[in-house]
Amino acid sequence: MSVSTPERRIALFSARGLAGVGAAYLLTGTIWLLSGGLQSADPFRPADPFLAILELLILLSALLLVALMAALHAVAPPDRKTHALAAFAFTLLFAALTSSVHFVMLTSGRQAHLGGTPAPLLSWPSPAMAVDFLAWDVCLGLALLFAAPIFAGRGLETGIRHTMFLSGTLCLAGVLGPASGDLRLQWLAIVGYAVGFPVACALVAIRFAPEKSSTRGADESALRDP
Repeated sequence: MSVSTPERRIALFSARGLAGVGAAYLLTGTIWLLSGGLQSADPFRPADPFLAILELLILLSALLLVALMAALHAVAPPDRKTHALAAFAFTLLFAALTSSVHFVMLTSGRQAHLGGTPAPLLSWPSPAMAVDFLAWDVCLGLALLFAAPIFAGRGLETGIRHTMFLSGTLCLAGVLGPASGDLRLQWLAIVGYAVGFPVACALVAIRFAPEKSSTRGADESALRDP
């Protein structure tokens, strides 16, 4: 199908941004865990400045993901438009939920306590953390599962499709953690959105890179250039 230049640029920019933000998120979280997070009482709630950095990255990733899914909906083949629309809808829900939680953490959560120490809104069990799990485990998982079939071609698109499907499945599996109270199961979702999802975004960025567009064969992709 036809992919206009503005749409390709939005997809390329947002996919690259998400891959970069994902790498920064993974690096920040790893440093936190290695610096004592694994021994802390609540490894899912890092201390500052790690917490503030992660919250900013989450807000940025939510905005970028909305842009990416909007671009993918615009370029999706006619027989994949419903998948793309569902992915975009779940992404909007994901962005609204997680942005609300982390904006509160960055603003009133800190101002409510002297010294800038954030209120323990994301300590389990808490309603705010349950909402965040709903966003990252359920909404993002479903968004990725619906987005995967958009890439119906072979070669690189096969890699994107499989990576998105695996990441979405892991995100959904992570809901077993908060549902059972055993947050060790939440690591399934963390692998999905902190490792698999950035890889998928990096592959999407390669897919929409300008230097690749002139070399695609007509039978290599369902997302076609004019």
